[in-house]
Amino acid sequence: MNKRKRKIKQKYLIIPFCEGEAEVNVFNFLKITYSNKIIKFRKPENLNGVRDFKEFKRKYYKCIKAFNLKPANDYKKVGFLFIIDNDLEDSKKIENFILKERCLVQLFNPNLEGLILSIIGKKQICSTDKENFRKKCKVNFEKHFKCEAHKLKENQLNDIFYNTN
Repeated sequence: MNKRKRKIKQKYLIIPFCEGEAEVNVFNFLKITYSNKIIKFRKPENLNGVRDFKEFKRKYYKCIKAFNLKPANDYKKVGFLFIIDNDLEDSKKIENFILKERCLVQLFNPNLEGLILSIIGKKQICSTDKENFRKKCKVNFEKHFKCEAHKLKENQLNDIFYNTN
């Protein structure tokens, strides 16, 4: 009897790192809709905020070392995805670093709160420096949704992403 070995395809695994709780919340919500059988996502890691490139780089190396992916050949199908706001002074520098390290990056433009407000038709105009604009987006978001971004519920996220007119 000729038995063939059954070949098991290794799925591509993405390990997401989110800037904060709001990004984790939105990622988990969208992951359900966009997941497929080829790519598997792990539970996102929360970076608990990023202020600048120096802090990001420190957190990056700490996170990557924690996974101890040695030998490298065994982990060719593992990717790291970094989800951060694009309104930091060092956002471009952080993005370039992530890409140089051969990781994936998704920048929320200008930030998560501003992006969500734009999706529902309340575009945010940057008329100030980045730090104050960041605060302005958060304030406008809380005025509209009556909560902070990380406290959005599933029904609110459904309305934002699937019931837009």
